[in-house]
Amino acid sequence: MFSNLAIDVALGLIFIYLLYSLLASIIQEMAARLFNARARVLTKALRRLLEDDDRSGDLGAFGRFTFFNWFYELGWSVVYFFAPFQHSPFLKKFYQSPSIRYLGENSASARPAYISPQIFSQTMVHLLRGTLEENQSETAAIRHSLTYNTLQLAPDTIAHLRNLFEDAHYDVDRFRANMETWFNETMTRASGWYRRQTQVWLLILGLGIAAVFNVDSIAIARILMKDKNVREQMVRLAASREPSYAAVTDTLTRKNIFHRDSSYFRQDTSVSMMLKDTALIGVYAILRQDAGDAKNVLGISRDCVTDTTGGKKELRCGFTHPYQKNGWMVLAGWCITALAISLGAPFWFDLLGRVVKFRNLPPQQSAANNGV
Repeated sequence: MFSNLAIDVALGLIFIYLLYSLLASIIQEMAARLFNARARVLTKALRRLLEDDDRSGDLGAFGRFTFFNWFYELGWSVVYFFAPFQHSPFLKKFYQSPSIRYLGENSASARPAYISPQIFSQTMVHLLRGTLEENQSETAAIRHSLTYNTLQLAPDTIAHLRNLFEDAHYDVDRFRANMETWFNETMTRASGWYRRQTQVWLLILGLGIAAVFNVDSIAIARILMKDKNVREQMVRLAASREPSYAAVTDTLTRKNIFHRDSSYFRQDTSVSMMLKDTALIGVYAILRQDAGDAKNVLGISRDCVTDTTGGKKELRCGFTHPYQKNGWMVLAGWCITALAISLGAPFWFDLLGRVVKFRNLPPQQSAANNGV
């Protein structure tokens, strides 16, 4: 076995980051389900696809700056949260189509979190052709709708649909295939939007968790470097929890809570891939217990003590560890923890596995691997 101070300290920190990253991911997933976040991102993608949703021009010269655009988009996100079809008449009609409306789970989650490319193209064809008149072909009906823009589509959207129809040489099946390709390209971008949104929430949750649980990276690193007994206990705790965390991480990845690629909106997560909320709560309880064990090993906590200085009894609450006397250093330690949590549990789990594997190598083999 190969072991030294730096590796053991790194192993302890990685275990802490993995533990609280898993905890943050579970909380974020619960919040995402509560607010139907996936369905909202899908609606945003369809709005961009079908309604030319680009309002950066409203800012004038300020629209060139990312800073102003970010706040502007944030404002519209609040508007769309309460009124998802604001200024989007065709999008509302799209969601009211039977093929889309009945994909929602229930009245509280009326909009689906996933639409297949085939359902998208089928719904678009149904809307474009409308009710066929006697002896009218489907191709003629779609061509008439696109030529005269009977659905009042946005300029860029109708122009693109006309191009797709012409590229298909007015063949409906090829037109559907072209629309499915268009849809898939947009869903790839939507997956990136959701991942970035998740990372922002993990950063916010990470800071909250660091403050609530007092996960001070700077103090933890100092404790692990100075106290051999604590360091050994943390290493044993990390080694004992790695197999169970492997099962949890694998399950959450398969259930699509963790995203290792950009294929989220191409998988049917509405039924077979959904993890029940009771299971999430069970995993949360296990992680809370592990967090308590790690906290006890490290000895970092807040407490209230009675101060009798000056002959008066005063109850003072605050940090009890000598490495947490400087409030600014504690805040910096929390911020480091939040940034680490935002990297996600899969990153820390993979890193933990590599460090544990390296640590368990015989000294001669580890030296050979390093070219010594």
